[in-house]
Amino acid sequence: MSRASVERRVQVGFFVVLLAVFAYLTWLIVRPFATYLLAAVLLAFLLRPAQRRLASRVGPRVSALALVAVAVAATGATMATVVLLVPTTVSEVVEAVRTMPGAAEIERRVEAFIGTEVPIEPVLADLPRRLAELLVGDVTGLLETTTDFFLGLVLLLFVLYHLLQEGDALVDWVRARMPLDEDTTAALVSDAHDTTWAVLKGHVFIAVAQGLIAGAGLFVVGIPYVPFWTLAMMLLSLLPVIGVTAVLVPAAVYLVTADRILAALFLFGYSMTVVALVDDYLRAYVVDRESSLHSATILVGVLGGVYAFGFMGLFFGPVVVGLFRTLVRLFDENVVHGDGDGDGAEAERETPRNGDGEPGGEPSRQG
Repeated sequence: MSRASVERRVQVGFFVVLLAVFAYLTWLIVRPFATYLLAAVLLAFLLRPAQRRLASRVGPRVSALALVAVAVAATGATMATVVLLVPTTVSEVVEAVRTMPGAAEIERRVEAFIGTEVPIEPVLADLPRRLAELLVGDVTGLLETTTDFFLGLVLLLFVLYHLLQEGDALVDWVRARMPLDEDTTAALVSDAHDTTWAVLKGHVFIAVAQGLIAGAGLFVVGIPYVPFWTLAMMLLSLLPVIGVTAVLVPAAVYLVTADRILAALFLFGYSMTVVALVDDYLRAYVVDRESSLHSATILVGVLGGVYAFGFMGLFFGPVVVGLFRTLVRLFDENVVHGDGDGDGAEAERETPRNGDGEPGGEPSRQG
């Protein structure tokens, strides 16, 4: 091995180690705000079509700034509504559950079933305080949480603005530095785009639709605080297996204990038909049609994504698992089985050529 080759290998090895060290240090810096950065990426992806339409009229900077302002206004209005309404509504709901007809009978039956005393009423009475402690903790924890939130929010808006303004250039930069052929890179980008849209449609949009439809059923049977339960079901619909069942089943039990058997039967039938159709068929149609993601893949991606990335894992978990599936497929097509290019090139090098450079057989022998 020549001296130049040894020096080249040493340089490459040193550069790889240096790159790994700084990649780790960068991750330590980014990790506290990973959730906000992922949220910025997701919002930029959602707003990108609007950005492209507006940029052609008012320019990329103005359009990006306008979309960020709209996002801030929508987020602020939503947070204000939650802060003003949810605490009062939760207290009212807890009080209504404590005093509802049949509460004592339910407690007695539960105790008889499990064989031990269940202090349902004291637990419900203490629930608002425990929820507050869980969310904000003590005063120090509240100040720390508030500071982290506003820092993360500023970072989110800053990154969102630049992703909207320069997102296409960033994608082109990443694609240019991927050591893959153009077809493989295009397949990865296309699958990432399709999978992300499928997850958003199949989880967010359908969760909203399912929550509204289930809320309509609660309204028909006369369940109180329908707006609160509708919002809760929209959030629960994002979670596989659990879904709106976490609200509809207790609501049906409540109707039974209140001697409203017909209403309970209606709610049960409505949940098993109309609500289930939205979840089973519409979700499967949207997700399978646009990304071919299996339901098991979605389940693993969502639950594992929550553990890995927090709330944003609901969206990015299935995308990561879907891209891993794509990488396995591309690896199998291009490396394991290949397309014959490598063998063809090797055979071409071994083929004798004539004086004109064209492939030929054995040189003709002149007698």
